[in-house]
Amino acid sequence: MNRSFQPAAVDQVLGLLRVIYSLGGKTDIYRIDEEVEIDFDEISLAVGAAESLGLVAVKAGDVELTELGRRAVLDLDSVKAEIARRLASLTPFADILASLSRKTPLPLSEVTEMLCGLGYCGDVSTRRVIAWAVLFGLIEITPDDLVFPGAWTRS
Repeated sequence: MNRSFQPAAVDQVLGLLRVIYSLGGKTDIYRIDEEVEIDFDEISLAVGAAESLGLVAVKAGDVELTELGRRAVLDLDSVKAEIARRLASLTPFADILASLSRKTPLPLSEVTEMLCGLGYCGDVSTRRVIAWAVLFGLIEITPDDLVFPGAWTRS
C-alpha cells in the first residue's frame, strides 16, 4: 500500500523548508513554532508532508533538510520532476493517477469524492491535495472542471 500524504498547503511546506534553511539546515521542531506564526498542528502537517516527500528527515524532535530539501529551497524548478515522482507514489496522488489511467477525463466532482473516500474530506484538504497535483504537473483541470493527466505524467 502507498504511504499517505499529509494535506499541508504547498506554501506551508516550502516556507518550512526556507525556515529550516535559515536556521542552518537543522532545528528543533519547537523552534520552528517560535519562528513562524502558524498553528502547531499546521506545522506538524507541513513536517509530515515534507518528510513523506523526502525533503526533511525527522529524528528525536529535530527536523533536518535532506539534500533534496536543500535543493528545493535553492531552486525549486530543478527538483520539480523528482518531487512529482515522489508525490505520484503517495496516497492519494497514486489513486488519482490510477483512476485517470482507467478513465480520462474525470469530472472534478468524482476526484473530490475519491479524495473524501481516502480520508481527504473537506474543502481545505481537497484544495491542498489538488494544488500539489496541479503545481507538480500530475493533473490538469479545465475551466469546465474536467481532470486530465498532467504534463509530468506524459513525460
